[in-house]
Amino acid sequence: MKNKLVVAVALLVTWWSSFAFASTVTFSYDSFYDRLKVVNKGEFEFARVGFYLVDTVSMQPCQISSGNIVTESANFQLSFTEEAQLLLPFDKALDKDKAKVIIDTQGGNTECQLKMQIEAELFHADSISRSDLYKMQMEFESLLADLSGFFIKHLLSFLLPEHKGVIVTFNDDAALKSTATQCNTQNCQISIPSSWEHNTAPFANAADIKSVQPWLAL
Repeated sequence: MKNKLVVAVALLVTWWSSFAFASTVTFSYDSFYDRLKVVNKGEFEFARVGFYLVDTVSMQPCQISSGNIVTESANFQLSFTEEAQLLLPFDKALDKDKAKVIIDTQGGNTECQLKMQIEAELFHADSISRSDLYKMQMEFESLLADLSGFFIKHLLSFLLPEHKGVIVTFNDDAALKSTATQCNTQNCQISIPSSWEHNTAPFANAADIKSVQPWLAL
């Protein structure tokens, strides 16, 4: 079974592994658009796909100096964060115009790759409840299956990795919660029982949470 799980994950990695050996790297916008379209169609409350430019060895964020989305007739500035997350628009016109995403990086000896990460978009509320975490896990499962495509989702679903819960990363100054079953510094792996589906008891303040991602059995 372990080999089957590795195959499923490798499919996602193959879509998005693109290495940059120079200070400028270029990606086709249509690949981003295809994944953003899946998220948009799913109408998820929390689940999103994040795109990050990371070092191939350390997996730490690459240093981005600038970025642009370019078509034959237009040039738009690309927004990005300090964590090297690419904030791409969901734009059918850019897909139709075969836009390119061009990124300039700092550090000539750094090799970068594009990483796709399923995660939760945080947050419109002041606090996160246990039922919110339950919904995030359900949405993560659904989004991963949707991104895997029809063939795997419907015919080879056994290849998809098992969802064990969620990984909550707290800010450095946040107190860890007793509900977290396994914590490594500020990263906590949390099993979500079915009893949390309608449990509106507060889990944590939204301001204390840095990110929420799927916890997969790999």
